[in-house]
Amino acid sequence: MSDIRLDHQPAVLDARSDTGFVLAEVTRLLRLAFDQRMRSTGLTGATWRVLVYLSREDGQTQAALAQKLEISRVAVGEAVDRLERSGHVERRADPDDRRKWCVFLTQTSIDLLPTMTAMASELRDEFYSGLCEEEVQQLHGLLTRLRDRLVDMKIGSAE
Repeated sequence: MSDIRLDHQPAVLDARSDTGFVLAEVTRLLRLAFDQRMRSTGLTGATWRVLVYLSREDGQTQAALAQKLEISRVAVGEAVDRLERSGHVERRADPDDRRKWCVFLTQTSIDLLPTMTAMASELRDEFYSGLCEEEVQQLHGLLTRLRDRLVDMKIGSAE
């Protein structure tokens, strides 16, 4: 078996063509790091993200959660099933449309939120430790401008 060798150097990518890839990788790696930290609470990546979105707006429908999490309704349903079995959430019929179910945090999740917040804060501190405060502010400003530009371009349902 021989080693495969490339006799050419890959083209150097310019910042405009590589930034989207880098952003996606940063997002993936940051989520993975938080997933690893959350394992000690018994939550998975799919489940802790549901709790975070519910902590921001409790009582959302599964369809709304699916849209915000960018996963299928079936996947959200499975995550909510697991969270309901573990006592983290409860489903209640939507008072305006009995065909819909709204998902609410239970006291178990409410009690867990400070731990999740502390874990996220520790990860943020570690994540940003290589940047000074001015760089963090600059990064935030640039990403916000890019996000706003995409919203102005009416790309999907960017929220």
